Parts: sequence; C-alpha cells; structure tokens
Amino acid sequence: MSCSCADDAAELYAAYLATRSLLRTGDPVVAQGVVRDLCHALGADVAGADTGVPDSLPMDISLGEGAPLLPVTADPVVRALVMRYLAPAVSDALVVVERARSSERLVQMATIDVLTGVWGRQSLMFAINHARPGDCVALIDLDHFKSINDTLGHSAGDLTLSDFAAQLRSAVRERDIVGRYGGEEFVVVFPATAVTDAGRVLTRLRDSCLTSSLAPLTFSAGIARVEESDGEHEQAGELAVRAADALMYEAKAAGRDRVNCQGASIPGGASRRD
Repeated sequence: MSCSCADDAAELYAAYLATRSLLRTGDPVVAQGVVRDLCHALGADVAGADTGVPDSLPMDISLGEGAPLLPVTADPVVRALVMRYLAPAVSDALVVVERARSSERLVQMATIDVLTGVWGRQSLMFAINHARPGDCVALIDLDHFKSINDTLGHSAGDLTLSDFAAQLRSAVRERDIVGRYGGEEFVVVFPATAVTDAGRVLTRLRDSCLTSSLAPLTFSAGIARVEESDGEHEQAGELAVRAADALMYEAKAAGRDRVNCQGASIPGGASRRD
C-alpha cells in the first residue's frame, strides 16, 4: 500500500463513504461501527486500550460507547493513512454522538401533552430553542378544525387531535421531535434533515388517507430550515418556526391540504384537489 495521492484512492473512497454514513445516522452505536469499519478499510486493526497491544495509535475510536478502542498497526504507511482519514471521521462521529445524547437528554426532560401524548408546549419550546443549523422545523395545522368543534362538539375535537397526533408520531422517525404547539397546531423538529426530505414525510402522511374516529382529516404545513442566527433577539429555531408559520399560512391561502417547503417544491405537495 502506498501513501501517495495517486495510489490511495481506495482509502479516500472509504473515508468518503464513512462520512456519508455518519451524516445519515443519529445512532452512536452505528457511528462507532462506521468508524471501526473505516479503520479496517485503511488496513489497521482495533484493540482495547487496556490490552497493552504495541503499535497502537493514541486515538480513541470508541466514541464513548464502551471501553476505549485504539487503531493498531506497525506499518508506517497505514499509520499515515489512519491519521489522514480516520482522525477526521472520528471528529465527525463525535458530533453525531453528542447530538444523539442531546436528543436523549431532551427526551428525558420532555413534558407530555396529556390530550395527544406528544411533547407539551414547554418541552417543545426547549427543543425548538436548541435546534441547530442543518435541522428543519415543520408547523402543521389541521384544516377546518373549528367546524369539528362547532358541529360535533369539543369532545370530538379532542378525539380528532389525539388521532392525528398518533398518526403523525407514527409517520416520522423515532429521533424526530413531535409536539403540540397549541390548539390544532403541531410542530415537528427534524434533526439534521433537509426540508425536501421532511416534506416527503409529511406529504406521504397527507396522502395516507388520514382518518379520525369522527371526521376525515386534512392539514396544511410549512417547513423551514434552521439557519445561523446572531442570537441577539431570537434563537435560530424560533426564526425557523416563524418562517414555517408563514409558509403554512400560504398553504392555507392557496386552498389548504398541502405542504409548503422553504425554497423547494415537493412532488405531490400541492392540494389533492388541484
């Protein structure tokens, strides 16, 4: 194996694949597996730090998941490749792990909306305020909800909210945060997700023949990116909610029963009546 730029294309490609895998996972155990696989692809072994194996490199690739693990190789070329490609991957993986652990802490702190079983307003606002660039936020509003309360009564409205919350929770990933923003409005925080990907999730939900025990359901939604904020007046997550809210009202004005994404269009995102 050579360390020249012309000859280490396979190692560079392995590092590229590892980076892509890390961007797609929110699971610390999976992230550790990606790093270990890259270590092997570069030609190094993995050993526990407490085993006293010679020729180990001072780089813990366990990511805090279990006992420390070190790359092991006596080959100077492989050692150079490990430092060139594995060290940045470990750094990226640590970001994945920290985000996952932050999400776990949020879940532990979560207060639950008694009616719907999703996050309540207080914990939802905490999650919104801790959203980061690269995340996106969806604001969802049930269409014609007032007519359900007016014609069928508030108990019917409560049942409709509960039914919708359950279907929304089932449609998104386990790590996505679903909360009741107020009344018939819900917010989903999608960690490390493009608005188009979140839009496809909500469009599939919208197209899945949403039902409640008492009335057919449609909803209008806006999805916005979380972007950098100067932090002086509003958190980045709050700004994203405001942008999503504006997009949702545009969806209402355009006929309801649709999903609007910031700066993007989603196939099937327009109203089914269009």
